[in-house]
Amino acid sequence: MNQKAERPKVLVSVVERGKGKELIKLYRQKDVEFHYQTIGHGTATSEIMDILGLDSRDKDIVISFAAGSAVNRLVYAMSDELRGAVDTKGILFDLPLTGISNIIMAAISLPLQREKKNSGPGIADALLEKAFMGGKEQDTEKEEPAMASENKHSLILISVNQGYTENVLDTAKSLGARGGTILRARWSGAKTLEKYQALSIQSEKEVIIIVVPNELRNGIMDAVNREHGMRTEAQAVVCSMNVDHFAPI
Repeated sequence: MNQKAERPKVLVSVVERGKGKELIKLYRQKDVEFHYQTIGHGTATSEIMDILGLDSRDKDIVISFAAGSAVNRLVYAMSDELRGAVDTKGILFDLPLTGISNIIMAAISLPLQREKKNSGPGIADALLEKAFMGGKEQDTEKEEPAMASENKHSLILISVNQGYTENVLDTAKSLGARGGTILRARWSGAKTLEKYQALSIQSEKEVIIIVVPNELRNGIMDAVNREHGMRTEAQAVVCSMNVDHFAPI
């Protein structure tokens, strides 16, 4: 029998420094069990930080993977009965995935499989067995989510040379962005771009993560590209993707 699994999602949570582990512990109780954790730096203004009750700009960023229905339930719960379960302030948003390794797909299906009593071997078992037998990637089947996608926000990612982050953020804020989160990164592939575009690329980068309402997205992206693009000293690269749900923690 050809077993199919529902589409997975990625959940991104940005919370106060030191609260990431506590958040992961809560998520694991809700069938969201696979996580990456890193650190970032928030850019909200002092006025917004005062309103939110934030003491520090340092952030824990938790990137979680799970079946779509598990992520939908968790997002709904964090906006309802789980609000305040972790003593922190921040945001969370989820994104659809179009593909993932079959072994990981099988693993994130296991919590859902455990919910089915007396069902015998099921989706997760079949996927896991096929994955370790060297089978091909499993097809996924779109299922009706527990909570319909709102699709009212977009995630904007901006890679920029170190030293120009504040300039780029000022441009984004002037067009309605409320702030963002900054990650340190290194550019890979500079030689190829330098060869074909006659550019000298700085390796040390900062990546700015901004979530904005859809109606602000194009204006911000156009302005950043125009004022801080690859032909400027900032060498900003900007892209965006749809956000299914967005909520404060």
